[in-house]
Amino acid sequence: MTKAKLNYALDVLLLVALLLSAVTGIVLWLGGSSGGYQEGNNPAFQTTLLGIARETWKDLHTLSSLVMVAGVILHLVLHWKWIVCTTRRLLSRPASRRKPQETQPAT
Repeated sequence: MTKAKLNYALDVLLLVALLLSAVTGIVLWLGGSSGGYQEGNNPAFQTTLLGIARETWKDLHTLSSLVMVAGVILHLVLHWKWIVCTTRRLLSRPASRRKPQETQPAT
């Protein structure tokens, strides 16, 4: 697999993990609190959301988030040389601000 195809596949994986993590996070957020109110007698607490058990939503959220973290770490490893070169270039002083080198008079 070429580096370009690997980067593309990794970016697609990161996008899917991000979307899944965002959707599951929103579903859990809108589904109400996770329920210890009144010793478990909270009438507003839902054990299923959209027909899927709350624990399954939590597992999907955790798994997709871990996949995203692993993908970002792999992305940084694959682009490390570019990151270092770009950081050095951005942190170095521009040529227009450097002092001109003094020249020795010819003898």
